[in-house]
Amino acid sequence: MEGGQGCLVGLKSVSKSKYKENHPKTYKCCKLSHRGGNLERFIIGRQFLVVLVIFLINMMGESIPGSNPLSLPRWVASVFLDNSLAIILTTIMVGQLPAQVTSSTSMLDFISNYAMLATIYTALFIELSGVLHSVYLVQMAFNRLSKKTYDVKEPVTSSPRTALRAVAYWVRVVFSLVVLSLAFAVTIKALLLGKSGMWAGVGPIVSIVVFFVLLSLAGVMEGMQIAAFALMNMPDEQLMKESPMAHANCQLIFEGKSLQSFLIGRQIFVASLMFIAARVATIRLDENDANIFGVSDSLQSFLDTGLLGAVILTIFGSLIWRIVASSYPVQFMANPFMLVIIRACFALEATGVCSASWLIAIAIKSVFRLKPDHVYLGDDIGVGEDEETQAKANETENEPKRRALFASQRSLKDSVILSSKELSTDNMGFENIDAMVEKLESSVMRSGRMSAVLTTEDIEGLMEELGGEKVEDDESIQEGWYYVM
Repeated sequence: MEGGQGCLVGLKSVSKSKYKENHPKTYKCCKLSHRGGNLERFIIGRQFLVVLVIFLINMMGESIPGSNPLSLPRWVASVFLDNSLAIILTTIMVGQLPAQVTSSTSMLDFISNYAMLATIYTALFIELSGVLHSVYLVQMAFNRLSKKTYDVKEPVTSSPRTALRAVAYWVRVVFSLVVLSLAFAVTIKALLLGKSGMWAGVGPIVSIVVFFVLLSLAGVMEGMQIAAFALMNMPDEQLMKESPMAHANCQLIFEGKSLQSFLIGRQIFVASLMFIAARVATIRLDENDANIFGVSDSLQSFLDTGLLGAVILTIFGSLIWRIVASSYPVQFMANPFMLVIIRACFALEATGVCSASWLIAIAIKSVFRLKPDHVYLGDDIGVGEDEETQAKANETENEPKRRALFASQRSLKDSVILSSKELSTDNMGFENIDAMVEKLESSVMRSGRMSAVLTTEDIEGLMEELGGEKVEDDESIQEGWYYVM
């Protein structure tokens, strides 16, 4: 689920004829998910699946209070076992980051299996069930509010087109509202009774406040990525004019290699918040405790699964914030609190706590023999039918840039550099100064670099290339470094 979403989104613009024969399973996955609005529906259902899996992992991997199977120091056992830090790090380093790293370069091989196809069908069924349809009401509201200012492509497209579909659509919306209301009622009741996964000693009111703070933080982390990428292509001048704070936050994210650090730190942050929220929202009744709202034992067993908590976390801890961020990206990123979160993401990544994910990703590629996409698609991966015309129009313009880049990389080792000192032309073997300049210009163009550094040994190579002889006592060439001016 973690890597599959990126693969489906990344392959949407690739012509399916490029991989239909050599990756039939990938073709089936993409054909299904790219049909109509299925990709958006898959993302909605997939988000619920991710949250639900986190709830289940939290329930199944929770340690017995006071247990210490490895005879660790008490404080170590308390941090890693009693507070679920071990299961959180294991899920991130084994189940999330390696999949994202691997799928980013091997999209075709990564989803070439029936497990991914089954995941797509499951996610589409969850969206079709209507459990999450209440989020569409929020989308409609923000569409109307934001349409006057922004022209943003919304992440969800479920507009009914016939009377029958309209009835089914609104029935599912009402059903989702009922489920969401029930989920909030049960969760808050458990928090008030002290029958949740909240730590001992935390009062009911504080528990409710902490729960909503966790939902808000998780939602901000989800929406921040959407807003940042929505503003990535906005001109700096325009963004600076609309909001200096939003401009500063975006510059901090996209500067140098900061984006990679931000995404990794954000993933650690989001996963940790979801695990903590899952723990808080899980109902825990003792053997002699009465059921929540006096329901039957069978219904209480259903409530204990954490399904209702997953609904709350999916809608209020993820989807709604994504809609807000996509509708108002500037205002979302203009919050000064975003600067604190971005720095926190950098700090989490800098600790290296999840660096083992890279080794696991390498092992996954080796064991399953995942190959990079360019092995199958080549440098020209192709585009979808709706983009072929534009690609052909840009082909001529982009080709010189590709050639220049190739020439620059090929001639990196023998780049021609000019000294800040004036080189004497008397000893270079040219009768015509224009011939020397032409030769020099050709060399510089071939190198593709207009700025570099070299020593006096490299100048000898420059002399030979220009057809001249080595100058032993030229005062204009002194030992040291020579820079292009």
